[in-house]
Amino acid sequence: MKRASWFIVTVILLFSLCGCGRELELERPSLEDMAMIGVMGFDYVDREKIDVTVSVPVPSKNKESTQVYSTFASMTSEAMLNLATKAERTMSLSQLRVILFSEEYARKVGIGKVILDLYRNPIVGENVYIAVVQGKAKDVIKKTYNHRPEINTYLNNLLRPRVETAFSSFATIHDFVFMMTSNTMDPNLPYLIHRDGEIQITKAALFRVDRMIGMYSQREGKLVQGFLGRERLPRMSFEFQHETKTGKKQREKVVFDFVRAKTKVRSEGSLKKPVIHIDLKVRGMLVGYSGNKDLEKRAQFRTLIQELEKRIKKESMEMLVRFQKQGVDPAQLEESIRQKYYGKWTRETGLALYKKAKFNVRVHVDIVGFGTLK
Repeated sequence: MKRASWFIVTVILLFSLCGCGRELELERPSLEDMAMIGVMGFDYVDREKIDVTVSVPVPSKNKESTQVYSTFASMTSEAMLNLATKAERTMSLSQLRVILFSEEYARKVGIGKVILDLYRNPIVGENVYIAVVQGKAKDVIKKTYNHRPEINTYLNNLLRPRVETAFSSFATIHDFVFMMTSNTMDPNLPYLIHRDGEIQITKAALFRVDRMIGMYSQREGKLVQGFLGRERLPRMSFEFQHETKTGKKQREKVVFDFVRAKTKVRSEGSLKKPVIHIDLKVRGMLVGYSGNKDLEKRAQFRTLIQELEKRIKKESMEMLVRFQKQGVDPAQLEESIRQKYYGKWTRETGLALYKKAKFNVRVHVDIVGFGTLK
């Protein structure tokens, strides 16, 4: 009887362990059974619904391929549930690298709710890049790009910060949450267009808190990044037009490669009439010049430097006045006012003072080398 009892107990335990094994297999699928989402796109439907599109790379020995799934949902968690029923593998956000928003969605709804939902998800990493696209994000994800890697790798590499494209913040999900919740600045993101089988970063999308309100050019973006303290900036070209004594017009073109930029921002004056002083010092190489100046002559060389300083100051002032009228501060100039403010500081307080402020921009250019001179 004892042997029979032990046999029955052993059989029951074996069946229990088998059941646990099957349950464990359902809860923890192997890597081959995982569909690792690389790119998520969000398009506008209405105030309640979002058109969510995801891209999943498919491992292959011969050629890289991608599976694309779409669904309508009111939040990302609901979208993941809907997408899970469409895929033959288990969906996962652990390898998410890029989040795309259509311009329409960013302007009409704002991206804060989606970003915070993903930011609070412990599976999603912090190094996830965000961008705004012209048209629909779904079209960018579904399109085939000639002579390019599959879309997940392509976008991830494209949105990585480089000196050549340092006119935008290239914010990760962590960076955007910091900018969105800051009391002294507004976010900006890369703005993408897709055409002729390529994706291009053309401008920077400008936000007020989490809603897109406009854009600024690559040229303006370089100045914004300089004010934010970025030391290495992309090269810029300048064109000057002069009139000779005989009335003939002459053109000069300068290509300036920044070696190092240093910015100091401070404010002074009363809170009723604050003045923000911006000292921008740049050192760089004159990598290209075409004009009639003999730059080996000290006086003419100094004249060219003064023209560069005057042009950078003029463009900076025009940009800052436009930002001020729009009520946005991507360059974080409000921080200089906050440092001298007594009492409780809010973003509304900062914007009110920022809108009343006057700007005083001083530019110092130091040319440390030469490239091609004509």
